[in-house]
Amino acid sequence: MQMDALSSPLSFASVGAGIAFVAVYLYRTYTSPKLDCFPTVGPSGLIGAIRFLTHSLEIVQDGYEKHKNAAFKVADLTHRWTVVLSRSHLDDIGRALDTELSFGEAANENIQVQYTMSPAILQDLYHNSILRSQLTRNLGAVYGDVRNELVVAFEETLDLKADEWKSVTAIEMIRNVVCRISNRTFVGLPLCRDPEWVDLNTQLTVAVVKEGVLLMRLPKFIRPLASKWITRRTERTSRAARQLETIIKDRQRHMKEYGKEWSDKPNDLLQWCMDEGRETTVDQLAVRMMAINFAAIQTTSNGFAQALYYLATGPQYAEMLREEVETIVKEHGWTKEALTHMRKIDSFLKEVQRFEGPAVLGVPRKALQDVKLSDGTVIPKGTFVSLPTYAIHHDQVIYEHPDVFDPLRFVRLEDTRRGPESRFQLVAVSRDSLTFGFGKSACPGRFFAAVIMKSMLAHVVVEYDVKLDGDRSPRQKRMIFGAHLGPHPAIRIAFRRRGA
Repeated sequence: MQMDALSSPLSFASVGAGIAFVAVYLYRTYTSPKLDCFPTVGPSGLIGAIRFLTHSLEIVQDGYEKHKNAAFKVADLTHRWTVVLSRSHLDDIGRALDTELSFGEAANENIQVQYTMSPAILQDLYHNSILRSQLTRNLGAVYGDVRNELVVAFEETLDLKADEWKSVTAIEMIRNVVCRISNRTFVGLPLCRDPEWVDLNTQLTVAVVKEGVLLMRLPKFIRPLASKWITRRTERTSRAARQLETIIKDRQRHMKEYGKEWSDKPNDLLQWCMDEGRETTVDQLAVRMMAINFAAIQTTSNGFAQALYYLATGPQYAEMLREEVETIVKEHGWTKEALTHMRKIDSFLKEVQRFEGPAVLGVPRKALQDVKLSDGTVIPKGTFVSLPTYAIHHDQVIYEHPDVFDPLRFVRLEDTRRGPESRFQLVAVSRDSLTFGFGKSACPGRFFAAVIMKSMLAHVVVEYDVKLDGDRSPRQKRMIFGAHLGPHPAIRIAFRRRGA
């Protein structure tokens, strides 16, 4: 009976119409006359977009070598086409207005913020100015809490016994520790240690990306309806609101009674957002805290996981770093000031960023209108553009022996080159160092992220021996998915307390 139904003329016509519709949709999707002026690198169309998922590194490197001082395009599933600009276009990106080349719109396209979190996050990024100003200014004041939470988080998360070696999944352990350290500054004690709050925000980093990937594959008109089934946004908001409700309402009572200041007023990110006064309900502030956690935990955890891999596979690095840390801590203690003197720690992390990095393509922008660059290149409205950050970081014209991991590279550059030393520091954003972005949209929380990563690395080399658990880890150190690059999620690192 089923065979009879399938063999009917109407069924054949329906299947044929469906195939034709898909074929026309795909043809129109990957046909863009406005972009014909940009040479295509790699296969075109859907085949090229699928290949880009696993071969983006080779495709972009090929384009970089062939069109080093010009733009080219690659097919990808995220944006159909991405125009890859050259390093010579960075000044244009830096000068461009947000109404011309928008980082926010490009980021939204990747994770579909209005569906995975809230339209309010997309419409008002007021927390970014708080991260740039108040958080950065208060790093010295909050460092004691950062250090305390770091020590306790490592102790409780690893839970080492005597002289045992304990193997852990690196990225999971690091997310847990980073979440606790970050939230000590975001929401304070005791919530930063609450297992449910930690679970919510560590799982958020994975869930939002997965949901965003699914939604961006769908036609725009379907996304509002599909998001109700694909995302767990409502559940996440309810969980976060339950955790924060008592804290927020208690603080609101104090604000109503005492105004802007009172004796034990919390000095954390939640309070700074409440002082701003743009959001007043528990749900609004809960979503804001989740959005901040998503950005902070994702980038810091991936960056430190990459650093831990190199530490675990190069025991000679640990000895060199440990000597520096112990010497400086002996003089300055465990303080933010001490971190500024840890040049080898800083250089090690920056070299990991250069050598690995978070992306094959970075500095994403979406053209909100036709944009003409200084060399005459025209970016049509609606086009997504990026920079070949991995290729730039591995360019032998920019870096000597770029394919060699050199943990003291930036210490030597500081010592031998003229110009401000800050150019070679971990937090620096320049034409040669694009991990934290570029221009006005450079990561607003990078100074906080650097404090956390440097503190974690310094703590690990002093307190633990680490090694790669080769028997239980994959052969690959990284995972590439389209334009994104990160530590392999299955890598396991073994820890042992030093001196045990």
